[in-house]
Amino acid sequence: MNNRNLLIIFIAGLALYFGGQYWRSHRSSSFDPLIVAVDTTKVDRIQFVTAGSPQDMYELNHTPEGWRATKGTVVISPKPDVLSAIFKSLAQLNANRIVTSDKAKYLEYELEADKAGRVTAWQGNKKLADIFVGGFRFDQATRTASSFVRLADHDDVYEVEGFTGMGLKARFDQLRDKTLINVAASDLTALEWVGPSGQKKTLTKEDQAWYFAGMEAVDSVKFSNYLNQLIGTNGVYFSDLTSVQGYTLAEQLTLQGNQLPSPITITAYDSRDTLKPFLIHSSVNPDAVFTSDTVGIYKRIFGDLRQFWPDGK
Repeated sequence: MNNRNLLIIFIAGLALYFGGQYWRSHRSSSFDPLIVAVDTTKVDRIQFVTAGSPQDMYELNHTPEGWRATKGTVVISPKPDVLSAIFKSLAQLNANRIVTSDKAKYLEYELEADKAGRVTAWQGNKKLADIFVGGFRFDQATRTASSFVRLADHDDVYEVEGFTGMGLKARFDQLRDKTLINVAASDLTALEWVGPSGQKKTLTKEDQAWYFAGMEAVDSVKFSNYLNQLIGTNGVYFSDLTSVQGYTLAEQLTLQGNQLPSPITITAYDSRDTLKPFLIHSSVNPDAVFTSDTVGIYKRIFGDLRQFWPDGK
C-alpha cells in the first residue's frame, strides 16, 4: 500500500473519530435533564393510577378546607409528608439520562401503559403534567437506586435518581394516618376496659405503681413493657368502611393521662369476617377504621392486657 493510500485512510480515521466526538458532544449538550416542572400553586387536582396488582386509583383535590384524597367513598386528609413528596416531584423532576426511546423496551422498565403507574396533574380543565411511573431498581454494587418514568406524549424513557420520584408512586393507604394512640406511656394514669356486656376492669397508677381495681399491684416490669407496646401500636390494614355504626362492640379500652385534653378510647368491633374478626377504631383518628386478626393489633391492645387481670380472662 503506497503512502498516498495510507494518508487517505489516516485522514478518514481522523474524520470518523472527531465526527463521533462532535456527535456525542452535541447530543450531550442538547440533553435537557428537566422532565417536569409544574407550578404546584396552580394545581387543584391530581389523578393517580398506581402500578401493581391490583392497581390503585384515587384523586387528590384542593378544597376550601385543604387537600383531600378520595378513593371510592373514602375521603381523607392526606399526610403532610407524603403530600409534600408528591408536590416536590411535580415541581421539579430531573433525569440522570435517557435509557431508551424504543417502545419495545417499555416492558423492561415496567412502563407499558396498562401496567405502569400514572400521575396526571390539572388546573381546572388544563392538564399540567401527565407522567407514567415505572420500575424501581437498586444496584447492590454501587449502592444506588433508580426509577424510570416517561411522559405520556413522548417516547423517551428517563432514569431518575431512585428516591426522587417516589412521591409519584404513593398508594392511597400511604396518604392515610395510621395513628391509634398519641400519648407517652409515662403520662398515663388509668386504663379502663369495658366488655360487650358492660363489665368493667380498671388499672390505675398510684405513686409510680399500677394496681388492678385500685387494690392489687401488677408486675411493674411486665406492665411497663405492655404500656410501651401499647403506645407504639399503629394501625396496619385499613378497612374500606367509613363508619362502624351498626357493628357489635367486642371490647373497649379507655386511656386517661395527665397531658390528655380528653381520654383516648380504642374500640374493637365484631367485623363479621372470620379471617380478620375485628374492626379497630380510635378516638385519636376518627376517620380511620382498621382490620385485625387475633394476633395483630387486637392482641397488642386488648389480648395482652388480660395477663394483668387476676383471672387472666
